[in-house]
Amino acid sequence: MSKNSFWTIIALIILIVGGYFAITRHFFGSSNTSTTATTTAATTTSPVINSVTYSCDGGNTIAASYTQNAVALTLSDGRSLTMPQTESGSGIRYELVATSTGAASSTDSIFWSEGDNAFMTENASSTYQNCLAGTITASGVDANTFTDVSKTFSFSFPSDLSVSGAGGGYTQSWMVNATTSGMILAEVKIPRTYLPGTNFGDATFSVGTSADPSALATCLTYNPTGGKAAATSSVTIAGTSYTVFHFADAAAGNRYDTTSYRTARNSQCYAIEYTIHYGVIQNYPKGAVKEFDESALKTKLDSIAQSFTFLQ
Repeated sequence: MSKNSFWTIIALIILIVGGYFAITRHFFGSSNTSTTATTTAATTTSPVINSVTYSCDGGNTIAASYTQNAVALTLSDGRSLTMPQTESGSGIRYELVATSTGAASSTDSIFWSEGDNAFMTENASSTYQNCLAGTITASGVDANTFTDVSKTFSFSFPSDLSVSGAGGGYTQSWMVNATTSGMILAEVKIPRTYLPGTNFGDATFSVGTSADPSALATCLTYNPTGGKAAATSSVTIAGTSYTVFHFADAAAGNRYDTTSYRTARNSQCYAIEYTIHYGVIQNYPKGAVKEFDESALKTKLDSIAQSFTFLQ
């Protein structure tokens, strides 16, 4: 074999081998390309826009981290869910549709939020109700302080009670026997089970407000027509002056005693109030229940009202 023929064969072998690797790389990619794609996928997660903690009925909580089109939830029962945003007529709605793979399955879950309020349903049943955005911090022995998410107000309450919202939206329940619409900003509910074996029914502390011109005009003078004549007094709490009303109402063997602290501020009427509901003790069979200590409960609820502070 001549020297020229030898080098010609070598050149042909190099061209064939090089072409093979080029074709393989083009159609199947290299390990470096796969690594780059994996890294990109891991770093394209949408940034968190806002993180909020919601306090719900029964002391339940939801920690929510909002991104552009989804929300990551950490529930007080220990579960974590990430839900995509879906269409909503009002507020922001997120939904996780049930899936089933072999033995594993998930439930239909919906998380809805609007303003400071939120709720969650699972398989069409409400699991986290009347959720309210804000922070709760320990503020002493057996006491917590709630601050709303916009840092407009705060109040302290016993640690054996819990804060929640009232579903959001406008309502005439923002103040006892109101005839105008307003909003309930926060509630502390005391269920009947709090004082078992007594004639106690339930109690609610609430922070309500209305910008309705009629509500504002009568904020410090309005007496509800459904109750007896109200006794009024004045008090200053954390630099804010309030007119205090006391109402007593009755219906079908039940009693409703209300204390309402009213103030006009920033073109709004605020009502910081609590109502205690109980049954007339004489209507129970003798010895069936004992009479609850209303004075002690009023002292506890009044301490919540008198801790209320406007922060701005």
